[in-house]
Amino acid sequence: MSSRLRELMGPYADEAERCIRCGFCNSVCPTTLSSIGHIPSRTSRGRLVLLQSSLEKGTPHPFTPRFKELIDLCIGCLRCVSVCPARIPIPTVMSSYRRAYTVAVRGKPLSRGERVVANYEPVVKYLSRAPGLLRKMLLGKPLLWLFRRVAGFADDAPLPIPEGGTLDNHFKNRKPRPGYQTLAYFSDTYARFVKPSIGISARELLRTAEIELVYPRQYDSGVIFWELGLWDKVKKLAALNVEILSGEVEKGRKILCTSPASTLMLREVYPRLLDNEKSRTVSEAVVDINELINSLVESGRLSANLSGLSFILHSTCLSQYLHLTSHIAGTFEKLGARVGGVATECCGSGGLWGLFRKNRGLSTEIGGKLLKRLGPSGAVLSYSETCAQQIISLTQGKKAVYLPHEALYNWVRRAATHYQSEHIAQAS
Repeated sequence: MSSRLRELMGPYADEAERCIRCGFCNSVCPTTLSSIGHIPSRTSRGRLVLLQSSLEKGTPHPFTPRFKELIDLCIGCLRCVSVCPARIPIPTVMSSYRRAYTVAVRGKPLSRGERVVANYEPVVKYLSRAPGLLRKMLLGKPLLWLFRRVAGFADDAPLPIPEGGTLDNHFKNRKPRPGYQTLAYFSDTYARFVKPSIGISARELLRTAEIELVYPRQYDSGVIFWELGLWDKVKKLAALNVEILSGEVEKGRKILCTSPASTLMLREVYPRLLDNEKSRTVSEAVVDINELINSLVESGRLSANLSGLSFILHSTCLSQYLHLTSHIAGTFEKLGARVGGVATECCGSGGLWGLFRKNRGLSTEIGGKLLKRLGPSGAVLSYSETCAQQIISLTQGKKAVYLPHEALYNWVRRAATHYQSEHIAQAS
């Protein structure tokens, strides 16, 4: 079994064996810092120790549901990467193990819930395009309750409910304005089929800085497949997206992302998987929307008076890993808004991990620490679609949570309307 595991994990078997068992990862791992953290096998270090033992001795048996259950406690937050003295990409090692498991276990290596999650893109694509009455019926409480039961999702888990329509339609037949800088927008599935308003607000906000977005043909980023260990599927999607986006780069366009997961996939995962010049070219052209907006504010191309506005910033796991928190906070502070605090705790969603009934208790326990930091009132900016939904769910809708660029667009528009009203009043 050890040789088979080593073969299937490839170079990431060597990465696992480089672990020196210092335990630094335990100090930042959300699942380790929970009520189960006193059990060695359920810690970040414990998972690596188990993998090392399986690779060296074949024990414990690596291809059992129990072993995979322990590995699946890694929610891919990437917090461990920054503190690991050996610089081991621990979440990628865990994803590599999941890939090995899906290959080694014949039949149905994924649970029913995981199979549902793997079909996330076609499901939300269908729902977004369904007629209003049909969509309302499919998303009614009885059918959603049944869906949760069948898929193994928790009753209070925040499902991605499509708001209706697709981002493709909003960009259809729209040509860039003459004289405007043009960027190619990679939206990924959530903004494309679940919440198109994410892309619309990005487009309208950037137009105020004379930047136009074009919307090339694109496919799902594959981040869910990456989490599940379905690397072959990720590689196919990566090849398709890179082929299209490299054409945009050849036109001199940067690739804009409005999701930290998309930024991560295009910048780091695609070039690692494909290992070719085109993927590296696309990687270098990626700009996250928060990086872009911060540079626009610094250069004076985007301005507004947001004095009197305040919020709490939730620095999500991926925001921290991608070093985006300072860009987000800096943008609003330069425009006069007050950052009432920066909460760095994990929300516990772990992408779609927190949806499952078996994980929900631990997910809400982890998220509870964040809620204490956020306090009882005030708007929250959180740069992650799933984190925003998790906070809304855990507070039962009592917290107003926005993506940073959504909040900025709304506030800039409100400030502009207020200025126009005052100007008209003075003129009259």
